[in-house]
Amino acid sequence: MEGNCVVNVQRVLVVDGMSETEEVLRAVLEPRGLQVERIRRRATTPDPSPDKPAPSLVVLEEDHTVSPSADVAWRGTPRVIIGTADVAARRTAADPDASFLPKPFRYQELIHAIDRLLDRSPPGAVDPAHTA
Repeated sequence: MEGNCVVNVQRVLVVDGMSETEEVLRAVLEPRGLQVERIRRRATTPDPSPDKPAPSLVVLEEDHTVSPSADVAWRGTPRVIIGTADVAARRTAADPDASFLPKPFRYQELIHAIDRLLDRSPPGAVDPAHTA
């Protein structure tokens, strides 16, 4: 029955992000066993693929032109929202499942936010919040 083994792989979905973001996340996260996928969405409605499992985490690059209800399909899924200060003010208070990164951001900050939301730490990682 070895062929019927189901593997539960965590999936990170990059929505409307730069291709560079996807490439960096693939290079860092895939060797750790996570899948990384990038999709585009229309400005008013998300379009998650119905034939794929729900993502474990969504990295959402957002600007002022995107409707706040656009990611309703991922409500309850941990999210890292990357955006401007006005996006932060609008989204942070109303979105307890999200972590916010202001633009411009560093990839190290994004990876740390992903690890924290997925409750994962890379081997040998030191949490900067716990250093002297």
